[in-house]
Amino acid sequence: MSELTRRVKPYYESFTSPLLELLRKKGVSPHAVTVTGFILTAAGSAFLYLEKDLLAFFLLLAGALADGIDGALARRTGRSSRFGAFLDSTLDRLSDALPFVALTGRFAALADETGALLSSLALTFSLAVSYARARAESLGVKGVRGFMERTERWAVLLTGLLLGLLKPALVLILLGSMFTLLQRILETKKALEGEP
Repeated sequence: MSELTRRVKPYYESFTSPLLELLRKKGVSPHAVTVTGFILTAAGSAFLYLEKDLLAFFLLLAGALADGIDGALARRTGRSSRFGAFLDSTLDRLSDALPFVALTGRFAALADETGALLSSLALTFSLAVSYARARAESLGVKGVRGFMERTERWAVLLTGLLLGLLKPALVLILLGSMFTLLQRILETKKALEGEP
């Protein structure tokens, strides 16, 4: 969990508590919320590719918000499961990738090589950051942190989209992800030093 997530989570959970209670009473499953969040993100990415930035912003924001409540709903309803965690993580990776894929295609269609390259590199290093954490945890190294984790990447991307500053946002995501990847490599190396 990133530092930003730790700071925001109590306020977010308080804000979404009435919605969570409504979903619980209606019998909505956490899996349904997870899949809905992914669909919203996919739709937002499609509109991002089509340069419908305002609509893309609201759809991507809604997708991110849905992603933030599926786990809380699972805990509230006592329906947490290992498969739910697997499904959430898998769709999270796809949701992370789709906006960057959309931007790469958008810039390529506009013959903007710089934009396409920035988006491709931001995608590559963002996925590497997520993989580094998963691989570290598979080796028994828990709690690896970083400067720019998933929450921070989404915050920067959505802010850049809303303000019409997509390229600066991509540069920030790229540099932040590179730094975070290095942090995780060094932290994992330190934790595993001395092992055979």
